[in-house]
Amino acid sequence: MSTKKQIDLVIGTRPNIIKAAPLYKALAASEWAQPRLVFLQQHTDPALSTQTMEDVGIDIAQISALPLEGHDYGDRFGCMVSRYADLLSTAKPDLVTVFGDVDTTLAAAITAKREQCRLAHVEAGLRSGDRTMPEELNRLMVDSISDLHLTTTNEARETLLREGHRHSSVLFVGNLMIDSLLATVDPSNAQQLLSMLGIRGQQFILATFHRPSNVDSREQLQALIRMLSHLTQRLPVIWPIHPRTRVALQREGLMPHLEIPRLKIIPPLRYRDFVGLQSYARAVVTDSGGIQEECATLGITCLTIRDTTERPDTLSAGNELTTPTLAPERLDDHLRNPNAKHSRTPIPFWDGQAAGRIERAFRNFIKQ
Repeated sequence: MSTKKQIDLVIGTRPNIIKAAPLYKALAASEWAQPRLVFLQQHTDPALSTQTMEDVGIDIAQISALPLEGHDYGDRFGCMVSRYADLLSTAKPDLVTVFGDVDTTLAAAITAKREQCRLAHVEAGLRSGDRTMPEELNRLMVDSISDLHLTTTNEARETLLREGHRHSSVLFVGNLMIDSLLATVDPSNAQQLLSMLGIRGQQFILATFHRPSNVDSREQLQALIRMLSHLTQRLPVIWPIHPRTRVALQREGLMPHLEIPRLKIIPPLRYRDFVGLQSYARAVVTDSGGIQEECATLGITCLTIRDTTERPDTLSAGNELTTPTLAPERLDDHLRNPNAKHSRTPIPFWDGQAAGRIERAFRNFIKQ
């Protein structure tokens, strides 16, 4: 190929940034591709955006940043479509790449197809079966219009084939999230953070919650608070609180209820610090999809406060679905069996090499 092909990588949230970074580097190092990082600013908190970019080695000066207006879903989604359409009108890329299942993913996918661009979906084929989840709807819609589907697991590949997608459009390439995780975990940085927080490795629980099913009503929030109170009777709990969750707690007047002994609430952590802390946790209690994957790779017990998961492979690698009511009991079971992680099943292609496989897949696809 005499001229380099432009590949847009569209990001909007911290998980997008983490997944895009290794692929951006692999494409930039190739002889055939010219990647462009487009940041639709769905996440604006520095710990969830610019600091994460620094942690995964993205030069912020090289990003096409598109600020968003509006606060409700409709206004922000429309702004995403409008801003990215304006950018595409200046020069259409040879391929648009979207990541995961957030609103940025769907908005960029719709815009790309309306502008007659070819579309690749990284992390395609994940299904929870729960269409009350906004993320599930986003996955289904993006996969339905994508030209190339890159999956993190073979099960996701089989799902797409059952749904009728062409074999040639579906490739099992592995997990970019794990590429970034393995490149970022730094034991020395983690030890400094533990010392600053006054805790010891393997002697604390790490908690994170942000999904609507857990934080969008007073009743759900109260259930989480009761669960955290019970968990602190086992081990101290560190909770880097998501901005969305903090707003919900303040709206419901529940912040005073979090004055629980051995519960330490801290601001959102930048990615480098979070994964370092995570790597030393005795257990993680979460509703995050990406954290389920990270725990499976790090060998950390993960209690996921959800009814379903779109990442079923993690269920054989230390992850367990549970409820706020049952989580303390399930934690007790794990604490009584500390050697269980030695029998966990490794997940194929979660090896830190997914970016190279995707770069080769893109090169072959562009030739078609």
